[in-house]
Amino acid sequence: MGDGDDPRGVAGVGYRRPIPGLQRVLICGGYDVCSRRNLRLHAVGTDPTHGHYLVSDKDFLDWELVRDKLKNLLSLFLGRATGNAGRRWFSDGASRKRVETQSHFDHLVNSYLPDQCGIFWKPGVMLPEIPDGIL
Repeated sequence: MGDGDDPRGVAGVGYRRPIPGLQRVLICGGYDVCSRRNLRLHAVGTDPTHGHYLVSDKDFLDWELVRDKLKNLLSLFLGRATGNAGRRWFSDGASRKRVETQSHFDHLVNSYLPDQCGIFWKPGVMLPEIPDGIL
């Protein structure tokens, strides 16, 4: 297997060797996907091998539909960023843990996600820059 060919994929999400810039693509891509689909992206925390997304919707969409659309489009963006279209970037499944209390939400936004060892983003923080043509 070559670098980054781990079958487990990226943000679910594990790749063996971090590829510079992919954390920025995961954040900007998540923002783009959510903003075009009436979803609210509350925060993203990344580390070199995966990302965590805190997303809500107003329409009570099935969480699996949201997860699958996010993973599908993030895969497209990662393929564009690396020139590796069609690669399997994401592992199967994802967390299904619902955020049911304000204290849980606050913990995720103020502690858990910022404490990941990669890039953290939330509304009010400038999005990282990525090359044109990826999104």
